[in-house]
Amino acid sequence: MKKILPILILLVGFVTPTYAEKEVADRAIRCSALIYIQLTRPEMAGLTAGEALMNRIYAYHMIDDNKEMEMTNGQITAAQTDAITKLTQEYIQGANLAEEYRGCVYWMTDVAKFINISEYVSQDNQIGEAEEMALFLSAPKETSVTIFKNPIETWEQQVDLGFGAWSSQELEVPYKKAILMRISEKFE
Repeated sequence: MKKILPILILLVGFVTPTYAEKEVADRAIRCSALIYIQLTRPEMAGLTAGEALMNRIYAYHMIDDNKEMEMTNGQITAAQTDAITKLTQEYIQGANLAEEYRGCVYWMTDVAKFINISEYVSQDNQIGEAEEMALFLSAPKETSVTIFKNPIETWEQQVDLGFGAWSSQELEVPYKKAILMRISEKFE
């Protein structure tokens, strides 16, 4: 019995970081999906870099040290599409995504500050893949902000406007009619 306890503690130590990385990756891809939906609003075009940051956070936290050493754009896009579908289903069912979206925007801002986004996107700053991976893996894993200046209703309105703009596109949007019906119910 005395030998089993240290073995269990050791195993939990090895399993927990993998689970934690998966949890960060899952939140990052959901954040990326929320941003993607908001990008359909012309006034939100500035979030494009934020979507790319969250996609990188997702990708680097999904790489398994023992197996795959790179994540393709196709894999990231597929994960983002799945996240968009899940978020859309949750939205249609009445979930309030305002707190998640608010946390996402503040987290994205923390990551941009940590990485120093203006230097990172500069053509003069070419870092290697290993350095980039280390940078993104050491970035904040959640927002540092706990006190918010705008009421949650403002963020809820932003989510509604995003889903409204996204579903109003001429493009094929999953659950388009259901989204528009949900929005019209909210504003009746």
